Amino acid sequence: MTLARFEAVIFDMDGVLVDGEPLHFRAVNELLAEEGLSISLEAYKPYMGTKTGWQDMARDLGLQRPLDEYAARYREIMLEKYRTDAAPLPGARELITALAEAGVPLAVASSSIRPWVEACLERMRLLDAFDVIVTGSDVREGKPAPEIYLVTASRLGIPPRACLAFEDAPAGILSARAAGMTVWAVRTEYTRGLQLPAPDREFESLTQVELGSVLGAAA
Repeated sequence: MTLARFEAVIFDMDGVLVDGEPLHFRAVNELLAEEGLSISLEAYKPYMGTKTGWQDMARDLGLQRPLDEYAARYREIMLEKYRTDAAPLPGARELITALAEAGVPLAVASSSIRPWVEACLERMRLLDAFDVIVTGSDVREGKPAPEIYLVTASRLGIPPRACLAFEDAPAGILSARAAGMTVWAVRTEYTRGLQLPAPDREFESLTQVELGSVLGAAA
């Protein structure tokens, strides 16, 4: 069997590089508590990993104030959480460092807004590790639409079929697959019970990803 390396590796952020969903879950409930409301983890899970997750949730819960007010408050809460609480998931820093040292172009494709992504990566000292960063601020259609991955591949100058994407949530997996990429899924406690839509490989954490499987993976 002929082996060929991936020409670039693209990482989702929340749930892949950082355990961001607990931060989002706490932020959502802090905001809902201001209205005397709350949401359970199981009810929250379908909103994870999409550009419009918070807006959809606010609509579904029937919040009464203008959506812009909630969105602004939510952005404020999350920005502070990324600045103070973001920590890399096991294996993230080591894999990124090894890939960078091997000369593999790296990118982030995150549904989060750019200020969150930059604050999170800076907090984890990973901001300078990536050649390209594409966020929900840069696209019109969020995951599961393929736009964010197509834009990322275009900015890398590499065909989507030659890219490997790391994702954790169903919407992200569908997005990368629709873009024509190979998709490897990483499980977190927040996605443990979710049925993932046929990723090419699945890992319990990035510590299980062998560098050789990326540098010499079957294309």
